Amino acid sequence: EEDDHYPVGVGVHGDISRSLHVLADVVHRRFEINGTGEKVRRLLREELEQGRSEGGFPLSPRRVVADIREAMGREDIVLADTGAVKMWMARMYPTYEPNTMLVSNGLSSMGFAVPGALAAKLAYPRRRVLAATGDGAFLMNSQELETAVRERVPFVVLVWVDDAYGLIEWKMDLELGRDSNVSFGNPDFVKYAESFGARGYRIESADELLPTLRKALADDVVSVIAVPVDYSANLELTDKLGELTGPF
Repeated sequence: EEDDHYPVGVGVHGDISRSLHVLADVVHRRFEINGTGEKVRRLLREELEQGRSEGGFPLSPRRVVADIREAMGREDIVLADTGAVKMWMARMYPTYEPNTMLVSNGLSSMGFAVPGALAAKLAYPRRRVLAATGDGAFLMNSQELETAVRERVPFVVLVWVDDAYGLIEWKMDLELGRDSNVSFGNPDFVKYAESFGARGYRIESADELLPTLRKALADDVVSVIAVPVDYSANLELTDKLGELTGPF
């Protein structure tokens, strides 16, 4: 109900795709108000560079995003599941071609990345496909590994492991100053993947992630990589983003 929220000067009724293309042809102004766009781009570049140099274990989210970007080609497809994974991937992961980083950003349904990766690989069989998902979201639809193995649809699942619903914990800590009932136990992800006939990998140091990603993406099989992630940077990120809401 746009009239309840926005003062409409001119209402446009028509096919969305055609209407947007027509608007794009006549609008030439870029989002560069007071240099804001360039400053945001610079901050993201700096953060990506910082991630490449972080060697702690469990891995920082910045390091995971940087290694995914390094391993993937410009036309390869990444699906970021709902959760703390999405907060880092959607903000930091650079894309160069349309529809090469997909997120569930409408209803934000958890668990979409694994079946979505299967569909993406079917639609674009020559592209490499990676599902970036938290451990909570992965366990909601992990049975689709059986479908992918049976139908010989190869893609890689990168499970960000923190043994918790990380985004819910993040929001609780922000709003309540504490969290409750967000932790859970996980299976052995390597054995779990192998039980479906997929390959399983466990990352045990920061330097293992990039070569493991490259190997799994090069293999023509379904693979699951479990990477422990340190989400202590979440609240630090919240403070940093809060500073961006002020004047530039």
